[in-house]
Amino acid sequence: MIVGEYSDEAFSAFVGSRGPGLAEAMRHAQELAREGTVELWAQHSDRLARGDGRSARHAVEVALWALKNDVRVRTIQDPETFRDLLYAVVTGQRNHEDSRRKGLASAAGRRRAVERGEYTGAKSDGYTRVVEVDASGAVKKRLDVDPARRPLIEMIFRMALRRKGTAAIARAINEAGWQTKPLIGWQRPKAWDVQSVLDVLNNPRYAGLAAHKGEVIARGNWPAYITERQYHRIKNRRSRPKPTKTPRKRDTFLLARLAKCGICGSSLHCFTDERRSDGTFPRRYLCWSHNRGGNGSPRCPSLPMDADLIEAMFASTIHRFLLEGEEDETMQAELATFEGAWVDSPERQRVLDAVLSGDEVALDHGLEALLARVAPEAMLLKRIAASSRIGRQLDLVRWVESWAADELAGRTDSSRAKTRELNADLRTRFSRVSVAMDGRYVEIVAHRRASNTGRNGERRINARFDRREAQRYLPLARRSKPLHRMWDDAEIIASLQDWAATHSRSPKCTDWSRASWDRPDDLTVRRHFGGWRKALRRAGLKPDGREYDRAAPRCYKQWSTSAVVRALQDATRAAGRPPRSTEWFRAAPDHPCSTTVRERFGSWPAALEAAGLDGR
Repeated sequence: MIVGEYSDEAFSAFVGSRGPGLAEAMRHAQELAREGTVELWAQHSDRLARGDGRSARHAVEVALWALKNDVRVRTIQDPETFRDLLYAVVTGQRNHEDSRRKGLASAAGRRRAVERGEYTGAKSDGYTRVVEVDASGAVKKRLDVDPARRPLIEMIFRMALRRKGTAAIARAINEAGWQTKPLIGWQRPKAWDVQSVLDVLNNPRYAGLAAHKGEVIARGNWPAYITERQYHRIKNRRSRPKPTKTPRKRDTFLLARLAKCGICGSSLHCFTDERRSDGTFPRRYLCWSHNRGGNGSPRCPSLPMDADLIEAMFASTIHRFLLEGEEDETMQAELATFEGAWVDSPERQRVLDAVLSGDEVALDHGLEALLARVAPEAMLLKRIAASSRIGRQLDLVRWVESWAADELAGRTDSSRAKTRELNADLRTRFSRVSVAMDGRYVEIVAHRRASNTGRNGERRINARFDRREAQRYLPLARRSKPLHRMWDDAEIIASLQDWAATHSRSPKCTDWSRASWDRPDDLTVRRHFGGWRKALRRAGLKPDGREYDRAAPRCYKQWSTSAVVRALQDATRAAGRPPRSTEWFRAAPDHPCSTTVRERFGSWPAALEAAGLDGR
């Protein structure tokens, strides 16, 4: 009675112990052995085990298992193997050696086939297998280009030769609607990723090279997608070590744990970016709500602020932040003390009695006694206040100015230690420092803690800086070149309006060919608004003349490879046929010019093939 059939596909008994089919059959036989006689049948003993006992199961292990569980193992082609343990040892050793010899012979045969230029293994994507029978009846197989997948593979190598990254290539072919082609029938196509693109770029078969175990041996007898020289160029460029940007550890910040966003009130976190080409490290204050906002709540519109510039502005106004109102507070304290001394003293009562009695001698003596009592106390209070409160504030002002002078010479370990000490002192004087920046102004609001003179509440000191005059602070911030940063639409519009107000006309794109500390370059303006004219209209300015279009040919839309493919496909659906290059001589809002298409794909027919269209 046959109670079950089991099998394993694509599981080796030489490098592994078969698969789940054999494990389930052995478990089933072991359970049935408790009820009666059970036999486990197989075609040959090497179907059950042919390992060396270390990396894979040996045949004697199957014999011992059968002996322990009272299961009979019967193999049709070598029935004597499992009747005795000695036979199992000898036959298992022979099976292992026979499998090893066959593996070596098969590998040698595959290498000889590769040396003859024949392909071995699975066919690569972009190729199809052609089977032919010659006059003698011999069956021969060869590879040929798959016309359905040819545009995809050519697109991958064309973009790679143009130095596009693997992520950009995967994104472009996914947007064009291509998917991977599974090697096994039951697998499903999926989207392209970086690894699948790398598998194509690193495969020498596409260059017509026959390889065995990663070693290129001969030229293949199949058509190639790229030349051998192009293949090595792509491979060498990918194997070339990329220059790594050393991330900088968190640097010191003057307003650390003190700066707040002037728009939303969140903390301004300190960030040190990667090393610049000149060896310096950019430091920025970034609003926490802008950086980590979301989760249903709107993000703060505050942009990253250059720490060197903000700290330079703060240091240039530290005298006002620390000393504004200090003299008034000291004077009020002196008056309060003087008033208390005048009202409560017996000398004052003596003066009043002398006035009422009309005794001038007693009045003179009373006034002298009152002045002798009050004047020394008032002078002493004034000296104490000047030497303690204001004196400490002046010392801190001189300390900040000294720190700013040291920053001009460059940031060192000693200057970083001084920054940390200065930051700790500032946090004892200020509760917070709010910083807000828009397209034109930088506003710093320092909230000074209440003094020890008895007044309640904090003093709020506001300072506003015009970004057009930021050059005044740039030397203090050690800036030898314009600020390179991200510009938002509001800043660009404000800079356009400021330029127009200063020069009494709308700016031309040639006026903004280079960026400066108060404005971006013309290319940045075009990318933000889609053109120079559109940017001027958004700023409420009127373009005068047509010199903008002639002087600024870059104001057209930037067409990516995937966008060109979509434009070709849309034009084909609308017209019922692929477009001709003469029809796209000039660009339009819905398609690029024919020159752009040729630059992207090498030729007009290649672009049509990449879009999956027939150009005939």
